[in-house]
Amino acid sequence: MEANIKLVIFDLDGTLVNLPIDYNKLKDEFAKILKTDNLTPISEKLSKIDDDMRKKVFEVWTRFEFEALPRMEVIKEGIELYRKFNDKIRSLVTLQGRKITMVILERTRLSFDFIVTREDSLLRSKQIEMVIRKFGVNPDNVLVIADRRSDKEAAEKIGCRFIYVR
Repeated sequence: MEANIKLVIFDLDGTLVNLPIDYNKLKDEFAKILKTDNLTPISEKLSKIDDDMRKKVFEVWTRFEFEALPRMEVIKEGIELYRKFNDKIRSLVTLQGRKITMVILERTRLSFDFIVTREDSLLRSKQIEMVIRKFGVNPDNVLVIADRRSDKEAAEKIGCRFIYVR
């Protein structure tokens, strides 16, 4: 399998690091801003709001990320996979914001050939497609490494291979 892989796409939170954000409180803040309790699926909901509202939501989200940063932990399995594929093109897709992502990468000394954050797209499948388009790689030669079933579904929908980090 590895010989055919040209591009490896990593998720950040839950895969390479654990950023312990209080997502219940964060969703409560989103609900106040958006004046709704119906936030499921959240990425899809947030992708459909106007730019001004999205900016407000992202500001709150960024604040929560930076509040969680002192408690961040590295995920050993994810880092081992990052090192294992050091001879491949490595990209990062994340729903974290660009600011926190850059701080996390600096602290962990991880680097990527291309980074896609929530500011680029809130939808995982679109994030993966952006990376594939950037490098012009056939999805058969792409491996996605992440921690959620929705990540696996997005990868497989596009035709990529997938590895779970638990």
